[in-house]
Amino acid sequence: MTLHCRTQGDVVGKRLRVLTLVISVAATLLVVPSVGQLVAGGSAGAAAADAQQFTGRDIYSADVIPNPDGLGYIMWYSGWQTQQALNSGQLDTIFRRTSPTPNGPWSNPTTDILPSQLGSTASEVGDPSVSVVSVGTSDLYTMFFTVLSCGVGCNNQVWSATSGDGDHWASFKRLVFTDAYGLDASSPSVVLAPSGAQRWTVYYGADCVIGVASVDANRDLLTSSVAYRGSGSQCMSNPDVFQSGSRWYMFFNVQETTASDATRFNVWQINSASSTDWSHSTSAPVIQVDGIQHCSALTPFVLPVAPDQFDIYYGLVLPGANGQCTDLTNSTSITLAGNPPLSPLSPVYPPAQSCAGFPSGSVTGMAPGPGDAGYWIVNAAGQVDACGSVANSYGELPSAPPSPIVGITATPDGHGYWLVGRDGSVYAFGDAGFHGSLPADGVTPSHPVVGMAATPDGGGYWLVASDGGIFTGGDARFHGSTGGFPLNAPIVGMAVDPATGGYWIDASDGGVFAFDAPYRGSMGGSRLNRAIVGMAVDPANAGYWLVGADGGIFSFGSAPFHGSTGSLGLNRPIVGMGAPPNGAGYRFVADDGGIFSFGSSQFYGSAA
Repeated sequence: MTLHCRTQGDVVGKRLRVLTLVISVAATLLVVPSVGQLVAGGSAGAAAADAQQFTGRDIYSADVIPNPDGLGYIMWYSGWQTQQALNSGQLDTIFRRTSPTPNGPWSNPTTDILPSQLGSTASEVGDPSVSVVSVGTSDLYTMFFTVLSCGVGCNNQVWSATSGDGDHWASFKRLVFTDAYGLDASSPSVVLAPSGAQRWTVYYGADCVIGVASVDANRDLLTSSVAYRGSGSQCMSNPDVFQSGSRWYMFFNVQETTASDATRFNVWQINSASSTDWSHSTSAPVIQVDGIQHCSALTPFVLPVAPDQFDIYYGLVLPGANGQCTDLTNSTSITLAGNPPLSPLSPVYPPAQSCAGFPSGSVTGMAPGPGDAGYWIVNAAGQVDACGSVANSYGELPSAPPSPIVGITATPDGHGYWLVGRDGSVYAFGDAGFHGSLPADGVTPSHPVVGMAATPDGGGYWLVASDGGIFTGGDARFHGSTGGFPLNAPIVGMAVDPATGGYWIDASDGGVFAFDAPYRGSMGGSRLNRAIVGMAVDPANAGYWLVGADGGIFSFGSAPFHGSTGSLGLNRPIVGMGAPPNGAGYRFVADDGGIFSFGSSQFYGSAA
């Protein structure tokens, strides 16, 4: 329940991080059979449907799984459990209960993790999220949870621990973040998602946004980024993410900033076809309270029952002895609510076209397919033409985006691609991972984005703006930029050196700027017939090419010259180029979709 939202300049921490108002109120774990009643009828519907599970004090943040032994269910949750425990100095603790059904009856609690097990600065522990894997004939439980650490000041941290029985925990380890949001991460939701070095995906709340971290088998951070920023001024926390059927779902708390009190939290939900791209999702409320009889619905946890059918546990906060909603420690229920109303499904992208043709002047870029046996062409509306035998139709935008698409970049294995918009929006298709975009991160670039490039492993990407400003996502590292420096001409694109992991950015006057990549030369200061519009790398021969709007080619390093259209009269200007890794050829694309192939790169059709 570690709530960390900024509102009116104040940080609303876990129960405001101040336990000054301690009122002895019995807490109750409840079952509510219809979330729809909660949304439609407010708290009156909740009161009519509540069914008590067990009582306690300040109990919240349930995590429920079927018992791996096949005997009912296990629930971990956090809180004080009793007023006597608080009076003795024991703050939030992680407890465990079992039950033959998801609805109880629940066993008496056992204490699983105490703050004292995490060191002298650990004040509270909570928000357990558990995954289980079979190792031979045994089970290995891994729990990610929140620690409120109070040394010089207090901050939230995400830790993990392991267990052989789900009851006795050891091997405690902090998940160390390096980005600004992760530095105060809390309320983890863990998804077992092995992929390469990754073992888990961990979602978390931090400063009103939902973050996501990739975590390896040693429980160390690989990457982290913002997963979902919400809409408008939503202040979000406490995510729970899971897959049901073919969809991914995220339930989370929203602090209702229009409420007269500072402690009203409702439960909202989004869903997506992708676990990494929530940018097209529309959020909708699932559980709403009135702020009078019921103060908050905290820390949702969802147990899938069947595809698109769920039971939701959450903590219900009641008014204090003074009748006011001022104390989040008055949580009184972890509510099991079934069949919630779902937000609209996020869009499913239509397939890309098969060299169908685009309006003249609309094409903005191209990218080679695997083995150079095909290519993709994109226009400003986000439509994609797939040409050749290996350029599969991974998808295109269903309608024109808010900001025009300026380029397309293929994944390293050629089984997907990204589209990038002038405003820094990123759209992922196929096996391309979504690692953030500027609008989703609340960033408005001072100059338009003009291109992007993928990291050599495909785990991230860079965006470049016309002033040379660089924006990173995923595992892309910042190596430098020309942002803030006066340029003779605007930047028009970028390319990555697979040998060093650095990059080059190129300007319309032929200038090339190298950042942790070898400088091979440029046309800066030379007279050009037409402006430079693109760049491609020849890693096999340690060089690169620049292409002009007239199709003129300039080779640098040991990159060979395979031909150009510089001496030909073109119907429409060239807007980009692409080349295979072997350096044996390249192609240009004009803004009408015309394709010009040279060297070993063959012609497979055009969008003209």
